Amino acid sequence: MRKSIVLVFLIAVAVFSCNRPESKRENLQKSITEFSKQHADLNIVTACYPKTYTEVKTDSIIANAFKVSIRNYSKMDAQILVGSETIATKTKLNYHRVFESEIHVALASKTIFNTTINAEGFKNSLEPDFWNNATLEHVWVNQEASNGQEIYISLSFINPKNKTYKLYELMIDRLGKQHLKLTEEYS
Repeated sequence: MRKSIVLVFLIAVAVFSCNRPESKRENLQKSITEFSKQHADLNIVTACYPKTYTEVKTDSIIANAFKVSIRNYSKMDAQILVGSETIATKTKLNYHRVFESEIHVALASKTIFNTTINAEGFKNSLEPDFWNNATLEHVWVNQEASNGQEIYISLSFINPKNKTYKLYELMIDRLGKQHLKLTEEYS
């Protein structure tokens, strides 16, 4: 009797060892394969505005006194996510490139003002909804307001995500002193 119990036990061990359960690794691979079969590959498309590098240079002489050089350009390594849309397995991401502007002002061939303007330098904690997704749009000389004593430069910032903007006026006098004021905003 005892021999038959031992024999039954040995047969049971042999049967169970032949039909071993799957390992964790095999279970994971099987799950991944099933998931891959059920879900097609996601197709991500990105669109940037503007598509390519953009640069605008302007040189102005105001009242035969001030010489102003402005270079507006897009940064190719920085952009703002404006929105995304997913249809089936295709996701489209829309970006707006970040812009900067280099401003150089000279009086009688002597530099009185030289800087690079971008939205990062204007950020403030009072309006994070605007400034977190803002970029410089354009910088230009306001020739109508400028004269032989002071020059006025307009600075336009946009937030392409919420479609808002801010317009500033930068006044620079003959000594290079500057005064900045907000002249218009849409929010």
